[in-house]
Amino acid sequence: MTVRTGIVHIGLLILVCTLAACSTQNSSSDLHAGMTPDEAVQAMGEPDLKDNVADPAHSGAQVLRYTWVDAGKTAIFDADNKIETVQNVNLATKQQAQQVSEQTQMVRQFDPIETPLNYLFFPIKAGFTYLGAGLNCVAGTDCRKPQITLPSG
Repeated sequence: MTVRTGIVHIGLLILVCTLAACSTQNSSSDLHAGMTPDEAVQAMGEPDLKDNVADPAHSGAQVLRYTWVDAGKTAIFDADNKIETVQNVNLATKQQAQQVSEQTQMVRQFDPIETPLNYLFFPIKAGFTYLGAGLNCVAGTDCRKPQITLPSG
């Protein structure tokens, strides 16, 4: 009975040590070379920015780039969709990164009604803007050139 109890205790001790070692191991929450895009997403979560950049190793080729703003990491993949380099980035906020991404991707659709009307009424809008600026200057509150946005189509 004591030998059997000793074996059970040793088995339990080995099991506890194995569980402790597994729980303290990092669950691959860091990027390293050779990971696929799916493995990178699994390790870091969905990237904040996804884009294609010129491949530094080949002229004219495009490779995938993922950026995680909160973690401050950028992964550049090679032509085989494996991480080639991991870089630390210092973006101020996630909101600024999203604004940059939206500005680069935003293409305003042509509206056949709104666009001609914007061009038609632009002189009237500009006139009233300058009239208001002149009245502000005469009243002594604020004397500066007004900001007028040109119609875009």
